[in-house]
Amino acid sequence: MTGWAERQARAASLLTGRSAPRLADGKRTTAATSHAAAPTNSKHASTTASQAEVRALAVPEQERPALTARLHEAAVIPGPTPARFPKLIATLCLLATAGSAAIIPPSAPQPPLLPVLPAAVAEPVRYGMRVQDERFPERIKPFRATEPSEGWLVVGASGQRWRLPDALPAADVQVSPDGRKLAYYSLTRMQVVIHDITTGALQPVPTPFYEVRLSFSPDSRLLAMEQPEEVIVTDTRSGAVRRVPGDELLVGWAGDRLVLSHSFDGIKIVALDASLIAKIQAPELDDQGNATVSPDGKEIAVPSGQRVLILGQDGKVLRKIHPHLPPTAELRRVYRWAGPTEVVLYAPGYRSATIYVMNVHTGATRPVPYAPEVAGRDITIGAI
Repeated sequence: MTGWAERQARAASLLTGRSAPRLADGKRTTAATSHAAAPTNSKHASTTASQAEVRALAVPEQERPALTARLHEAAVIPGPTPARFPKLIATLCLLATAGSAAIIPPSAPQPPLLPVLPAAVAEPVRYGMRVQDERFPERIKPFRATEPSEGWLVVGASGQRWRLPDALPAADVQVSPDGRKLAYYSLTRMQVVIHDITTGALQPVPTPFYEVRLSFSPDSRLLAMEQPEEVIVTDTRSGAVRRVPGDELLVGWAGDRLVLSHSFDGIKIVALDASLIAKIQAPELDDQGNATVSPDGKEIAVPSGQRVLILGQDGKVLRKIHPHLPPTAELRRVYRWAGPTEVVLYAPGYRSATIYVMNVHTGATRPVPYAPEVAGRDITIGAI
């Protein structure tokens, strides 16, 4: 038997605590016979190789000398060995040294797939979120146990999660305020669709683009879709389509009227016939994507540090509200109004909820259920 076979037998004896097995010539393998088979300069080479293997195994520094000596004594490293075996045998010796506590767990089974959102469901959708997380690719598998590695999923009022494989991951997805409709760019139809999850009906929206901003009206009836030189408004009940000309960016809604960007620090409210209702300008509106207009169009909520500013139609600050949030929560965004006196906030924090509903007069807040998981993700708010 070769010197390599002798070293294998010696390593096995270390693991089992039994004497080394006899070889074909009737002799037992020993550290001495293993050393005898090695070149004259193998002692230095084995020590260096042993130390390298121990470092590769991330053994604590104080334990390295003893383990290195053990490897050297076992003669599993010295001499010419196949390149693929030293680390394996060093690992076996490490297990023998560490005892029964060092157990390599079996490979975890693949988690089950998340279910696909059915055509129709009984419960409304609270929110949807886009997952694009490559930090833990071994833990987040596409559309697996917890969530897809890239794609959209939605969460119902009960906490049930579904994936949306037909929604283009890079495009916008919106949930209506009543949680009964979804709007997204369909990969199968190659166009934007409105999915009524109560009936299962799919309503196509005419557009050749997928990089569009979508926004449902507060009553969930109308869907606005931003286009290069117009905003297309679709009635989700009748299917009627109206086109509002203009190259302004879509900000959202004020009741049944559109809110569009006006300038770097201004917005304007227009009717669906494109007639101007109001033009509001203020330094606080330098990021219109963070501003949201009340259903009656008279107040605008915009975040400012850890406060929410309430502006009037003249652009003046009416109130400065300090939301009642946990100490670790950080106010990032005001999503939309949730009625005449409440707004939806995005305020992630350590071990706390991330979505809150705030009273615009008192600052009192209430967390949205099942929302802690959405921190740092692209989300869309539905029924709250």
